[in-house]
Amino acid sequence: MATASAFAVPGLAPAHVRATAAGAAAKRSGSRIASSVRIARRIATVRCQGVKPDSVDDSMDDSNTFQGRKGTTRDYSLDDDEIRMATQAEAASKLDGSFGKPATSKEVWVPFQAAARAALLASYVDSADSGAAADLVLNSLFIAQEDDAFASRTSVVLPVTAYVKRVDKLVTEFMQRDYPKLQEAGTVSTADVITALEEYLYEQNSYRTPKGWREMYSPYRTYFHNVVAQKVGIPATLAALYIGCVNRLDARGVLPDGVEVLIQRNTSGGGSAGVSGPAAPWGIVAGSKRPSNAVVCTPIMAITLQLSALKRSYWPWEWDEARDSGVLPAVEAAAYSGDNRMNTAAGVVGIIQPSGRAFGDLPMATLATERLLQLAGGIGTEQRDLGVLEFHNGNFKEALAHLEAFQQWTDAGHAGSAPQLVGDGGDPGVGVGSTMVTAALQAREDLALSKLLLLLRKRSLEESLDQK
Repeated sequence: MATASAFAVPGLAPAHVRATAAGAAAKRSGSRIASSVRIARRIATVRCQGVKPDSVDDSMDDSNTFQGRKGTTRDYSLDDDEIRMATQAEAASKLDGSFGKPATSKEVWVPFQAAARAALLASYVDSADSGAAADLVLNSLFIAQEDDAFASRTSVVLPVTAYVKRVDKLVTEFMQRDYPKLQEAGTVSTADVITALEEYLYEQNSYRTPKGWREMYSPYRTYFHNVVAQKVGIPATLAALYIGCVNRLDARGVLPDGVEVLIQRNTSGGGSAGVSGPAAPWGIVAGSKRPSNAVVCTPIMAITLQLSALKRSYWPWEWDEARDSGVLPAVEAAAYSGDNRMNTAAGVVGIIQPSGRAFGDLPMATLATERLLQLAGGIGTEQRDLGVLEFHNGNFKEALAHLEAFQQWTDAGHAGSAPQLVGDGGDPGVGVGSTMVTAALQAREDLALSKLLLLLRKRSLEESLDQK
């Protein structure tokens, strides 16, 4: 059974690993912090030689006392700053009623989430060049930063600057160790630098793609900070790293010509963590002839593919490999929920399924779909998917608004002109039988969507009448 925990997400490092002293204290439960403060205040009265004054209860555990190297109890007291930080941490920390885990208040983590979303959209939606000049490394980290804030309810924001510096360090090391060898050999053309960079990333540093399709759909292999640390990532995230290195090398003036970063087309018809096949990205000199099974990965494509992979990873329902979509079981569960609760949301348990999803998470799938819709300009199939997700989240007004907008979009004939990403068409060698199956599935999807719209409109009308 898939769960929809909003507090522990695979692929995101625990917040306490990144915390400062105050941040680490904020992640502990309030009762533990309060106890520590009380013990410290009591111990402050304890004098040397282990003598306990009358104010200290004999039942107090001696293991909590502060002792010197000779085993004798020493004077210790909290200063005003330590007491203040512990008190603030205790106030900010609370226990979530569903899972009993500590979580900070919304006033703490929501600004982190909002800032990361705004920064991402500012680069690719609000900019005139659609993100061509933006730092792809930084924007990839904004995806992880937002998800980390939302999922862990953290009081310490994900340090994106630290991971940007790790990429800067990679490029600096390449320039100090590998580029001088090219200069000595007199081979400093763009093609030579690209070859050396790929040898540095994939051979010396052992960056690689996942070994199988199942591993492709893990958030561990998608979030940029995890990929940089674990050196295993989906092609889209590795492409973000590759492009980030190329941009930094270009800024240093060592690339005479432009570079295009390629990712492999998916021709297996088996789905692809967004769209690209499980092969590491590679570079060519701009304008060179590229293989027929490759496509140029632009910054906006790399971001979109990372979000698509996260959506696929967190999608709580079964995913149709041939159609590269999981909306059919989701919309049928919504439309026919009155007759069958299977595949519907059930409180904190998640989606009730006949077969579970390893990382299925309804709130996180919603988060990824929201950003995909915003990057697509607020229209397209992502609006349909978000509408279905909002229904399962219990947000019926939002669901109706999205599904009606999607219906208007399809009625206007735009669905046929929607851009296809790499591999969206599946296997080019499919037969007539497969086409008939796809058509039958599409008919089921259309019928369920119509029924769901009818249910939502009926609910909306009933609510408006009740208000009168």
